[in-house]
Amino acid sequence: VRLGEYAPRTTAIKLAASKATTEAFLSIALVATLFFVGGSAQSPLPEFVNKIGHEVVEYYNAISSAVMNGSVLSSESSLGVSAAAILWTGWITCAYTIFAQSFGQGRVNPTDSNLIYTTQPLFSSLFAYFLLGEVLGVYGYIG
Repeated sequence: VRLGEYAPRTTAIKLAASKATTEAFLSIALVATLFFVGGSAQSPLPEFVNKIGHEVVEYYNAISSAVMNGSVLSSESSLGVSAAAILWTGWITCAYTIFAQSFGQGRVNPTDSNLIYTTQPLFSSLFAYFLLGEVLGVYGYIG
């Protein structure tokens, strides 16, 4: 999609909504596929796909069990924390950034926005170093 062409002609919220809807649809399709793979006895897919599929099925079973027992928000259950993390990830780190990106791209030409986006790995590693004390390994520097 040529965002440089469409961003000036529409609102940032419409662009963000269409992108978020597409991502949500594809994410749901992926989880459903992994659930199907995890529930089947044999699959010709790679081992890591089967393993992730089994983990999705186990997580679904844990959620179902907690809902049936009424222990979703109990201190023994980590499902409340998981739900909060999922909501934070969806609303703040995805939805807001999609909106902010669409808002910015409507006001900056495509060449400048591309240059800004190419610096993202540099700034991510600088913030991780200064704020979190993370250090890159050999593969991090190569990347």
